[in-house]
Amino acid sequence: MCGSSVRIGIVGSGYIAGAHSAAYRTVSGTYPDAPRDVQLVAAADVDSDRAAGLVTSWGWGRSTTDWREITRADDIDVVDICVPNAFHAEVACDALAHGKHVICEKPIAHNRESALEMAVAAEAAQRVAQVCFYYRVWPAVSWAKQLLDSGELGAIRNFRGWMFQDYAASPSHDLGWRARLAESGAGALGDLGSHVIDMARYLCGDISAVSANLKELINRDKPTPGVDDLVTMLVDFESGAGGVLEASWGLRGHKCDLGFDLVCDRGALRFSWERFNELGVMSGDVHDPNNGYRSVLIGGTQPDVSQFISVPGQGMGYRDTFTIGVSRALTAIATGQTTAAPSFADGLQVALVVDAAKRSAANREWTTVERATDLISAG
Repeated sequence: MCGSSVRIGIVGSGYIAGAHSAAYRTVSGTYPDAPRDVQLVAAADVDSDRAAGLVTSWGWGRSTTDWREITRADDIDVVDICVPNAFHAEVACDALAHGKHVICEKPIAHNRESALEMAVAAEAAQRVAQVCFYYRVWPAVSWAKQLLDSGELGAIRNFRGWMFQDYAASPSHDLGWRARLAESGAGALGDLGSHVIDMARYLCGDISAVSANLKELINRDKPTPGVDDLVTMLVDFESGAGGVLEASWGLRGHKCDLGFDLVCDRGALRFSWERFNELGVMSGDVHDPNNGYRSVLIGGTQPDVSQFISVPGQGMGYRDTFTIGVSRALTAIATGQTTAAPSFADGLQVALVVDAAKRSAANREWTTVERATDLISAG
């Protein structure tokens, strides 16, 4: 058991900052190796009322409108970043330069250059720098990864993954900063596509090339020229496997539909976040007429589940992903490690796929994906 303390400062106080706050409040009681004393020291937001509201709701110690009072404070060890994409790099790099560990919302940044700057800064600082692709830490997904790594299902042949929502399907919906490419970097491709890209490479390995198509589906009351509502891309994995990735925030009927259909030599896996407490597993003789998918409810034998529930089928929830993700970062910090997955290098690799997809769609051609490790090494 770790008896150390860790002091958190958060930059940004919108909806997602509440999920992060909840995770910090529950992590020490959930994970015995995480620090026992997690202190919510300070919250920053340009909107002083919103920052004060987060303080009141979750018990942060103080609020400020200047994020540098978080990144440079002597009484803060970890800077948590929950602001729009375009501001991630400036805040993260300043925090790392001042010796802080960093937990940053996804995607890592709004463009390739800023993502690379963050990954290089994290490598130089030798501090934990984690990006919040927390869907990958969900127990059903972690168990899928274990099944694949065990070799039980054989080599991966094909991956079809998607992230569909309909929150922006109405022409009257205001996308806010997501409609401003200078701040977001991409539309649905960056906002939701980054999740399925990370999921694909977590399960299947790195993507080597993409052929992408971007669509603007919705004639909005507030026009958003150049902001994609739907991305569809063919992908080649370095392993030789192939796949199809899709993402949209404007497809009616899809609420939080992150899923995948993964086919291997000797079996297959299926998952949908809308049924997130189960995983479809198929193995056995393909010629057996009784062979098919079995639905397995997550329980104590799958990763992390026993920290939350004791009986299969009791169910876990969305905020638990943040507790799991935060536990990995804080435990790494407490034990003297300098990385916690998903790392800034992981975030950069996703950004490189997004960048390749944008270029592919513009040029109507297959496009090679750069390797994050090569770029980080080059500095």
